[in-house]
Amino acid sequence: MTSEQQPRTGLSREIELLWGLKETARRGPKPKLSRAAIVDAAIALADAEGLEAVSMQRVAKELGYTTMSLYRHVDSKEDLLALMSDTAMARPPLEPRADRDWRSGIEQWCHEGLDQYRKHPWVAYVPQSGPPSGPGSLRWMEAGLRELNASGLAPAESLQILLMLSYTLRDVLRMEHDMEIATRRSGIGQLENEERWVQGLREVLDPEEFPEILRTFDEGVFEEEPPGYSGDPGPAGGLDFAIQRTLDGVEAYVRARRESGRG
Repeated sequence: MTSEQQPRTGLSREIELLWGLKETARRGPKPKLSRAAIVDAAIALADAEGLEAVSMQRVAKELGYTTMSLYRHVDSKEDLLALMSDTAMARPPLEPRADRDWRSGIEQWCHEGLDQYRKHPWVAYVPQSGPPSGPGSLRWMEAGLRELNASGLAPAESLQILLMLSYTLRDVLRMEHDMEIATRRSGIGQLENEERWVQGLREVLDPEEFPEILRTFDEGVFEEEPPGYSGDPGPAGGLDFAIQRTLDGVEAYVRARRESGRG
């Protein structure tokens, strides 16, 4: 057994997969089918029909190969999904800003991340087994940490804020995508659907038990643009307000720590 074939220790299976450490050189002519071709075909299928359309059998059919041919390059559908997700996020994120404005940098990071999710909305539905491990996802993590560390947060603090922002972007995209699907299926627009929701709840909510929700309805919250509305459709429209208030908190925290002599 060569050194290249020796089992690698200290690396998770997912890291080996996403960094190409499990691929072994084969003798003879280069095969026409490759892992990259399989992943690209699966991404195209998911973009067109959704994640539920992706199966080893369906991807093989799209490529004109047998299902067993795929298993020579990808061990399982779970591995394929991990490769798809990391490849879909492989577009390099923002470069360091010349003005070193970390707030603008992290806001841009959020918007570019949301744009990337919109190009491949199925990525938000791929099960997560742990922290990012692939080169595509880790480049986004690196860019986000670079901006947050520039704020004066400690690395561990920056990581917590970045995780919160990442989960928020992922969940907002899922909600937005689910609402778009529901709108297409029902033929009822989002605004009309919200109006029906408010009217329906007004009929069943007890003012003594749900006073704050009813107060929200009375103030016309669902009839107006949310604070800091960015013009994006659906739940993403108010995302800027939430991001900016989070970054206000980061600034206030760092400033208070410096004034107390702790930072």
